[in-house]
This record gives sequence, structure tokens and C-alpha cells, in this order.
Amino acid sequence: MGTPRPAVHRTMLAVDVSGFGARGRTGQEAVRRGLYEALIRAFAECGVPWTDDWDGTYHEDRGDGLFVLIPHDVPNGRVVGSLPHVLAGQLRKHNKAAAPDAVIRLRAAITAGEVSNDGNGVMGDGLVLAFRLLESTALREELRRRPGELALIVSDRFFRDVVRDDPVCDPDSYREVAVDVKEVRGKAWISRPDHPKAQPRRSWPRPRWSVVALVGLLAVPLSCDALAARAPEAVPCPEPVQVNVLSSAEKADVVRGLAADFADTYRDGTGCARARVHVTSRPSAASVAALGRGWPDLDLATNGPEPHVWLPDVRWEWDEAVRVLRDTGRRDVELLDRGTIAHSPLVLGVPPNRAPADGSFHWRDLPAFRLADVDPSASGAGLAAAVAVVGAELGSTALDDPTAARRLREAALRTSPGPVCPDATGAVLASERAVGRADLPCLTPLYPVEGTFDLDHPFVEVRRGNRPPNERRQAAVAAFREHLLADGGQSAFRRAGFRDADWNPGVHERVRHDKPELVRPAVDPAAARAAWRAAADPTGVVLAVDGSAPARALADRVAALAPGAPRVEFTPAGAADVVAEAVRRHGPERPVVVITAATTPVRPGAVVDRSIDVHGIGLVAGACAATTQLGAFAAAYPGDCAESADPDRALDWVADRLWGAR
Repeated sequence: MGTPRPAVHRTMLAVDVSGFGARGRTGQEAVRRGLYEALIRAFAECGVPWTDDWDGTYHEDRGDGLFVLIPHDVPNGRVVGSLPHVLAGQLRKHNKAAAPDAVIRLRAAITAGEVSNDGNGVMGDGLVLAFRLLESTALREELRRRPGELALIVSDRFFRDVVRDDPVCDPDSYREVAVDVKEVRGKAWISRPDHPKAQPRRSWPRPRWSVVALVGLLAVPLSCDALAARAPEAVPCPEPVQVNVLSSAEKADVVRGLAADFADTYRDGTGCARARVHVTSRPSAASVAALGRGWPDLDLATNGPEPHVWLPDVRWEWDEAVRVLRDTGRRDVELLDRGTIAHSPLVLGVPPNRAPADGSFHWRDLPAFRLADVDPSASGAGLAAAVAVVGAELGSTALDDPTAARRLREAALRTSPGPVCPDATGAVLASERAVGRADLPCLTPLYPVEGTFDLDHPFVEVRRGNRPPNERRQAAVAAFREHLLADGGQSAFRRAGFRDADWNPGVHERVRHDKPELVRPAVDPAAARAAWRAAADPTGVVLAVDGSAPARALADRVAALAPGAPRVEFTPAGAADVVAEAVRRHGPERPVVVITAATTPVRPGAVVDRSIDVHGIGLVAGACAATTQLGAFAAAYPGDCAESADPDRALDWVADRLWGAR
């Protein structure tokens, strides 16, 4: 027995295989496999996840058919306007390769209403109605007397509420029928998604015989086929496959334009559109994290629809996402690198009055420039900038060096938020495309002598290993990539300020036209992202100082790394309550650093909010012993305690605890 569920309003799809009972066991097994494969593929193609939970695409098997409860957040227009057409196509695909006793012809019914689950199964008047409609003579006769794989019936109420006034649902393709099955009597509406009805013939006045004769004489030269021909039935276009593209902000505009062109030109032989492309843009770190999680339902609300194509700025982002998937053991998401679609080297943009004649600079000189804010979370270009800054600041020093956090914190304080233009003193570390574009005329791009990083803009195909492959979508994704690499797509990238896949630049006066020297990063980009984000953390700190000269001197140096940090001074008598006093004055949001040059013994004191980070630094030996006040703080609060008589080492320790990556 399952868990009872309260009644909810859901749209219901019920299907039944025609002639199922007349087949042998082998044929029935083949039909059931084919039916589920067709349904799962059709739901995936329409963007509806096939799950088995009450809040998702809940379904129950009925032997020769099944019913499905559509998720409540899926619009009814999508259910009726696309799902039957796609399902019919999947059935045609199955039947083409199936043995005679495995061919599927399907009756389907769609209704809506309240359904509940008492733990033993699902109940509801709408569900009963769906199965009564499946058994109706009108639907059986429709499938028997006309070709096609699928006959659909909807209730009269559903037709009036959903279909009738929505052109997407093609209301003209439905015809009214009478239904009389057990307790269900009334009317319903039948449609043939894969075999639409012929248009009704117009009734013309009967012509006079003389007119008939004249028409006959005029028609003699025409062929017999022309006389006998009828206008062909208009077959509705199948629903285009949905392709979701997740692009970096750097190139989202040009990708949207190319996606619109692609959707207009990617058509089948009858002129029907084959794909619908939706382009979204999310910050780099959010995209990497969501893809590393497998883009669960929670990300649909915060990060948009799960992508089928990912277009980051730099291949490092792809490396990071693949590493996260591998480390977490996920096998249901595959990120396939399909190559580069454009290039843009990392450059330093400076005001013209600071640009040397040769247009070059050395990475070692980067600290001399007041850079605009570097944000490795926002974009791959920002990630490349952070990698460059970390490398320039640390040189050969590893990220786990005791001095690294302090040095990166000092570098972060030298950056300034806000736009560079029209500021005539600042600089920006960004892509050549961003610096060289016409809307930043105040900047001149400089190229590093030692070589720079390539923002190589990979085309990443996102596939789901836990779902059947969607061949139509895979074909559309491949065609979209070719569209971006074709002459028109590459020209669009060049016009937007990028270099094309062969490194050819557009017509931009302020950029070099030769290919710059390229280098590999000296530090791991993911580690550099984490280190820079920690170093630039805007969270404040409260300094608790015992009033001695050494403690005050260290506090001054910490305050230089945390401008505006408030202080709370204490005496040995008030040491036990200094954390409580810091929280009372300045709130619980900031970590507290307690600096002392004494081994103050433990005294009873109030412990407040055990979630506050409290770091103790003792400038004398034994300051962190369990019998001291710092030792008591270390036991009561999260945080660390360290002893060092060397003020430089003490400062590096504090900087690592406050701004080091964890």
C-alpha cells in the first residue's frame, strides 16, 4: 500500500492499444516495449519529464495501455497542441521497423479533473471519463475505418475550455461525436493528429446543362488526371523539436540572432519548421554548478530550462563542470565538446594616455593598474581575468602558500567596482571583444608580451544518459552548430567583435589582426575562481583587541585588509564577554577575530549564537591552551585558534582564515 495523496486538479492522458489481446505473448511484449519507448520519447521531445512520482508525470500500467497524469505546471495547450502529433510520429517510427504482430495503433483520450490517491491507486471522475471515452464506439470506429497510428478523443468540457479558442490546438481538426458508454452519455470530440479529416466540400448551385456542356468542351484539351484531381488534404506540421541553448552573456545577443535565423531556415521538405530554439543566459558559476548537479527541477525555477546546448566563454568552464560530474559520480549527464565556434583573447583595456606605443604590457606590471572589478562568477571572461590576476600576484607561489590569501586580498582591494569609462585612470582585464567594441572608445587594448589566454567559446552538447536519445533534437543540435560555423554565422561573430573559428577578426581599428601568442594558465582555473571569490568577499569582520601594543599593531594591519572594521577592546576582566559584546554592538553576521598578547585564564561568560565564526590569535605561547579564554572560545564557537609571536605570520594566518578559499 502506498502513501495516500489529497485530491489535485490534473490533466489526464489515457491510451489503449487496438487489438492487443489477439496477439501472442511475443507480440504483446514487443508492443508494450514499443508503447513505452514512444511515450517516453514523445514526452521528452515536448519538454515534459517522464518521472514516476505523484508530483511529476505520474503513470500507471493497465496491461494493454496506461494512463498518465500530466504535471500541473505543463500548459494544456502544449499537451494537446504538440504531444499527440509527436506521439503519432514516434508510433510511425516504431511501426516502420516492427514485425506485423508488434505494430501499434493507439486510441487516446484526454480529460481533466480532480484526482486523488488513497494509497492503493488513483481515483477521480475525470479518470473514469477518460477510460469510458477510450471504449466509445465512435473512437473505435474512427481508428478502424481510417489509416493512421493514433485516434484522439477529448471530452466536451475539455474541448470547450482548452481546445476551441486556442489556435495552437487546431480546433478545426476536431469533429463532434456522440458517446454512449455505460453511465457516460453526451458528446465528445475526435481528432486524427496523423491523418486529419478532409475539408468539407462546398455546396454549389446545380448548373444549367448549357454551362455544363461549355465547361466540358473547354476542358477537353486538359489531361484526364487534371479533370480527376482533387486538392490534397492539408497535413498539419508536426510540432518542432525544442532546443534550449544556454549562452554566456558575452555572446548571448549574437547567438539569439543566429538562433532566430536558424529556426526560420531549418525546415523539412514540406516547409514545416523542424526546430524551435530558446536562448537563455546565466552567470558562469551558476551554469557550472547547475550542470554539475544534473540541472534538477530546483534549477528550472532559478536557472531556466535545462539546456541541450551550452555555449560558455572558455573551455575551462566545461572542464570544471565535467570534473564536478565525475567527482559526484553522476552518469546521467554527458557534456560533449563539439569544438570552437569563435575566439577572443584576454587583453588589458587602458585609457589611451596610458597605452605604450607598441600596444603591449607585461603580466608582472598588472598590479600597477587599478583594475575594474574582477568577477569570476559572472562569466568565463571574468574567470580568465581572475586566473590572470592570481597568476600575476602570486607568480610561482602556490595557492596553498601561507601568504597567498593576504596577497590576493590586497589585490582584490586594488580593484574598483563600477564601469571604467569615462574614468581616465582605471583599466579593465577583459576579452578583446569587450575592450575593442565601439561602445568603449575610452579604452585601448594591450596585449601581454608573454602571451595571453584564449576565450575559445566551445560548443557543448548536453545529453541525458537516463533518457532515450531524441534523434530529432540531436539532428537539430548538429544542424545548429553547423549554422554557427557557416559563413553567415561566422560573419555575425566577426561583426559582433569576436574572431571567427579560424582566428580571423572583423574590421576593428583598435585590435591587432594577427593571432596573439597563447599560454596555458599557471594555476587551476577552478581553484583560482574559488581563491579570488574568497579574497574579494565583502563580508565584514569585528576585531576584539586586548588593548596591548602588539595586539593593537596587529589589529591595525588586519584593518587595512578590512577597511572600516569595527573594534571592541577588552581587559582581562571582560575577556569572557567580549564576543557577546561584539555581537551586541555589530550583529551576528560578521566573524569575530580576537587578538591578545596574554594568556588570560578562563572566566564564566555568556555564549551567544554558536554559529558565529570566532578566530583567536595569541601573540604569546600558550594563548590557545584549553585553560585560556581563547581556548574556551575555540571550544564554544566555530573557528580556529593560533599562536605566533611573529606579526607577519600572525597577519597571514588571520588573512587565510578570513579570505582564504575553503
